[in-house]
Amino acid sequence: MTVASAESGAAVARVSIVYRAGSRNETADNLGASHVLRAAAGLSTKTATTFGITRNLQQVGSSLTATSDRETITYTVAVTKDELETGLKFLEAAATGQVFKPWELADLTTRVKADIARVPTEVEAVESLHKAAFHSGLGNSVFCPGYNAGKHSSETMQHYVAANCTAARAAVAGVGVDHQLLVGFAQSLNLESGSSSESKVDSFNSSEIRHERGGNRAAVAVATQAPGWNSLNECLAGHILQYAAGTGPVTKRGANNGALTKLIGESVASSALYSSYSDNGLFGFVVAGNAKEVGKAVEAGVKGLRSLNVSDADVARGKAGVYSWIAEYLESHGTLAFDLGEQAALLGKIYKKAEILAAIESVSTSDVQAAARKLASGKLAVGAVGNLSSVPYLCSLN
Repeated sequence: MTVASAESGAAVARVSIVYRAGSRNETADNLGASHVLRAAAGLSTKTATTFGITRNLQQVGSSLTATSDRETITYTVAVTKDELETGLKFLEAAATGQVFKPWELADLTTRVKADIARVPTEVEAVESLHKAAFHSGLGNSVFCPGYNAGKHSSETMQHYVAANCTAARAAVAGVGVDHQLLVGFAQSLNLESGSSSESKVDSFNSSEIRHERGGNRAAVAVATQAPGWNSLNECLAGHILQYAAGTGPVTKRGANNGALTKLIGESVASSALYSSYSDNGLFGFVVAGNAKEVGKAVEAGVKGLRSLNVSDADVARGKAGVYSWIAEYLESHGTLAFDLGEQAALLGKIYKKAEILAAIESVSTSDVQAAARKLASGKLAVGAVGNLSSVPYLCSLN
């Protein structure tokens, strides 16, 4: 188990327990298990009831949260340093002692369905894109399929936790906590050793998923395969290219000034997309807007992606965007704790902010242009949701 910590002068300490138990680890038999696991954080455990966890944490002004993505699930407690012992006690209970009582899982169904109902159309398009590109593994949505909501039994959830929430697949991260105290806490966790076997690298597929619906709006996500964090320099070049290509207006009612979004036009909302994972990734764009305009925007976006060319000024703007994103992301102790946990769980090591910024600075214009050329020749995958009457099919885009 990897343990990572960072100092802070704040009065509030944050500690996270992270497992490599995201949705890519689900199988056809338990799709949605990671969503249920996330929603079930704070339910009764082997040592505490839901009421006990809530009452004791609120009594000391603490909060317990759970977040998950395609690769990890993270349990985090934020508590004042003088009440750290109480916070760690209930963090351990919530993250290592799940029991999934049948009646509590039944009550949880409403929350899971509410999460599904709140998914924006644009996010649904990106989820469909992942399914089209990877089919399984990274193709599994972070949201439970609607047909599976309420169908995860206690046995199913216990088996999922036993297989994925083990010491070999875990990390502990803290901000504002003494490192040796954190190491002692990690060693005291009652976790099975388990297997540290990595998820297999998902192969990219050129395919599409279309959800035809009525109305006058549509959202479409188009992407090709891109590097993951295991190729750090290529991944950073991809992020610089994303910001150079454009991530939407930076001011209200502003113009799209990115190298790609400028080509897509102002008739729809658009942004470059780069989803990077430990061993894989997707680079492309997302457009959303009036159904009659989206089809032309998709065609323009694909044409722009195939001929994407960035200048020194574009790369400089892209670097500035990535600098700002990283600096702002790591400025918050909450997201810093999350980032430390993700790196510790997925990479087994920690890149300091100074190291990341130096690596970004070392990326040249030619590196970004090489990344753009590589992406330009890749096959495409498409996820589309809404009124798709004007949206071209994949066969006419590849």
